Amino acid sequence: MKYTLYLLLLFGLQAVQAATLKGTITDARTGEPLIGATVVLVNTRFGGTVGLDGNYVIKGVPAGTYTCVAQYISYQKTQRTIVVGEGVTSTQNFALAEGSRELTEVIVSASGDRESENNTRRTEQKADNVLNIIGAKAISLLPDITVANVLARVSGVSVVRNGTGDGQFAIIRGMDRRYNYTLVNGIKIPSPDNKNRYVPMDIFPADLLERLEVIKALTPNMEGDAIGGSMNMVMRSAPDYLVLTATASGGYSQIFGDQPFQGFSTKDINFRSPSEIMGSNTAYAQPSQFSRTSLLYNKVAFPVNGLFSLSIGNRIFNRRLGFLLGGSYQHTYRGGTTTFFSLNGQPSPDPLPNTPIFTSIDKRVNSNEQARTGLNAKFDYAFTDRHKLSLYGLFMQLDDKQHRTILGNELTTFGDVTTNDRSVFRRQTIYSATLQGDHALLGQSADPKLKLNWSAVYSQAKSQTPSWASYGVTYRVEPDVNGNPVRGAQYINPVSYIWTRNSDRDLTGYVNLVYNPLPNAELSVGGMYRDKDRNNYYNDYSLATVLPGGDRQLFTSVDKATLSFFPIATALSDSANGNNYTAKEQIAAGYVQGKVTLAQRWQLVGGVRFENTNQSYVSQLPVTSTGKTGKISYLDVLPSLHLKYQLSSRENVRFSYFRGISRPGYFELVPANFPGDYYIESGNPYLKHTVADNIDFRYELFPGGSQQLLLGGFYKNIKDPIEYGFNVVSNVNTVYQPLNFGTATNFGAELVFAKFWRDWGVTGNYTFTKSSITTSKRVYGRDAQGSTVVTEAQQTRPLQGQSDHIANLSLVYKNQRINLDAQLAWVYTGKRINIVSPYLGLDYWQRGTSQVDFSTEKRFGGKRFSIFAKLTNLLNNPIISEVLKPNTVASLPEQLRTDRILVQKDVFGQSYLIGFRYKH
Repeated sequence: MKYTLYLLLLFGLQAVQAATLKGTITDARTGEPLIGATVVLVNTRFGGTVGLDGNYVIKGVPAGTYTCVAQYISYQKTQRTIVVGEGVTSTQNFALAEGSRELTEVIVSASGDRESENNTRRTEQKADNVLNIIGAKAISLLPDITVANVLARVSGVSVVRNGTGDGQFAIIRGMDRRYNYTLVNGIKIPSPDNKNRYVPMDIFPADLLERLEVIKALTPNMEGDAIGGSMNMVMRSAPDYLVLTATASGGYSQIFGDQPFQGFSTKDINFRSPSEIMGSNTAYAQPSQFSRTSLLYNKVAFPVNGLFSLSIGNRIFNRRLGFLLGGSYQHTYRGGTTTFFSLNGQPSPDPLPNTPIFTSIDKRVNSNEQARTGLNAKFDYAFTDRHKLSLYGLFMQLDDKQHRTILGNELTTFGDVTTNDRSVFRRQTIYSATLQGDHALLGQSADPKLKLNWSAVYSQAKSQTPSWASYGVTYRVEPDVNGNPVRGAQYINPVSYIWTRNSDRDLTGYVNLVYNPLPNAELSVGGMYRDKDRNNYYNDYSLATVLPGGDRQLFTSVDKATLSFFPIATALSDSANGNNYTAKEQIAAGYVQGKVTLAQRWQLVGGVRFENTNQSYVSQLPVTSTGKTGKISYLDVLPSLHLKYQLSSRENVRFSYFRGISRPGYFELVPANFPGDYYIESGNPYLKHTVADNIDFRYELFPGGSQQLLLGGFYKNIKDPIEYGFNVVSNVNTVYQPLNFGTATNFGAELVFAKFWRDWGVTGNYTFTKSSITTSKRVYGRDAQGSTVVTEAQQTRPLQGQSDHIANLSLVYKNQRINLDAQLAWVYTGKRINIVSPYLGLDYWQRGTSQVDFSTEKRFGGKRFSIFAKLTNLLNNPIISEVLKPNTVASLPEQLRTDRILVQKDVFGQSYLIGFRYKH
């Protein structure tokens, strides 16, 4: 007992005498904490790492004199001698200088880690306008493999998902996808979408990015056709030293555990339609010219996803030439099931006005096989310290094979039931090449008074759908002697084929001249000219399956069916289809912008931009058709003002105003019908472009490292907003087309936060948005005598796609000592209108939905090697659309509420991915 007391006393004295060493390690130039930097006491076991909160702590240090060394990659190592007293807490702060190398005529300084979260926070703080950034290091930990899904993590951004649950288009601050544009390295790119200007963001693999910027307030030197904002993908740049990274991963989608993946081959698909091959619209196509391979399906249980990427960069030739070559390939299998309630075009007056009438209930099963290829090349050459040339090249391609089965109508008890299969192979590509020059014309090279920047850009976006094939099989359900349904023989219905393709080719030139008359003042002038060519092609055929004697043809398999053209005229190409058109667009723009800093705290950026738009198109519509050709021209004057006041070295207050526009897409102007997934779509030659005035204010706090607090609000006044809605052309013809809806308003508030405690952190954002637009709607009801009457009513509603509430919340764990990162992420998108109806109360609302994902990474081998895992949609929450009217069809499938009617339900399942990464 006595010895035990002695030991306890000894350990107690040692604990009292042991000291604690703490402090920060920062960048000597910026003062930013260097997360992951290390401190060691030489020739001891004591050391520490800077945590997520920007501090290091070393406990239990015996009193004495030590050599203390602080170090971080790309920074100069610093050491000092320190004296640690007994039982005291000693603070030792270090400021590390960046490594640098001096060349013959050029000085290249290490830029730190451009991909780090610290750097992205610093960029947000110093920006001239309101933006949000996610860096590559944060992206690598996210569970997302495409840029579209990464965008859902950004404050104020929600995504429109495709038929397999993946994000595809971005909605920024409640402004639908049409109100945004996409940049690569600050250069606008065209879209491969066959109908719209906005770019499908799922074509871009996330692992090629250095950072992703969402810009929410435009300055005069930016193109003006964005009201919601713009998305700038900054691709990885040439590093200051040799960098080599490689990843390989694999996984699967859980949904194929419940339903087999059904794919098809594209080996004998013709990229040109029969009329093109024969070179004449008057030549008769033959059934033998139509491949049936894409309509033959093979079932695969648990197909394996594979993802690979490789990039290498360095600076050579006396470090004058920098280069970065990167590539990514993703081969994935995705799927989903949809329950869809088809509505009659006109509602019923009974039992309540505008009661929806369901014509069918379909179950749709989707199987998608995607091959996503991305290539990025960057070169820069410094001739002297005053002149530098850069060349950027980009190639993106997405091959998407979609198989959709529509099972028989669940409303049918007895009678004909039809099952439809559709195969679509679509290839989307984006090419872009930019030659850029940066020149210091006057003054010192390190601080020039006059700078010239210019860019010459060639870019092209294409989409080809050489196989859009479908057919149906019908069987009759009849009662047996006991009244039970009995399924009869199957008969094949007509087989249809569609060929579509489109291309946008842009030739663009930019020039910017920046003059600094005073150290605190800057004047910029510049211009842009873009010449765009657009071509659109569409051709379709329908092959009959009726036998020569007129009998229906029994179905065995589609490759054994007898196909013919009946009547024979259906073998001819439609020479008057308005979906065949050519279009041109010329945009000439100029701007004047001033920037001044006053009293070290005020920064003012303002000016005006002029954009002149000339559009023209020629379609194949008959000469008597309205809108066969069109010419449109308009000039927009777009002023903007951005104020930033620096409350302290870590706090800003911002105010911004800018005017922006949104131009209609060409498909939206040509009045031709196009078969959409659910409705007949049509253009509108009377469509006007949209103009909006936008106001922003924001308070910003950057405590250090990756921590931040952003709190702001915004307001938009929108003239002639464009939304898709139903337009009743006649009593028997309703089309889904873009329309102008008067004037709308949109306002809201945003909160962004990131707080860390050593190895743990919480990050997130919340956006409240409220928009309002008033439009006229139809009401089918009855008068006092019981007769059907049609009246007009005014409805005030949110803008299409706008959610009141959007939120992200992540629990982050980053342990620098054991090299383990993990993140549990939740994203919430509030209810929003998916489809605007011409009838009062029949808009389609997407219910608020949540998604929970998990990702982790473990590094080893000196941090060069790592393994990672990504798990998405863990709760498998469905996406549900509803009509917010009392439920009059509660007995139908999926109808679980009395206050609303479910019209669509999508289920996608979980996805799992595990991989390996190497970084040198």
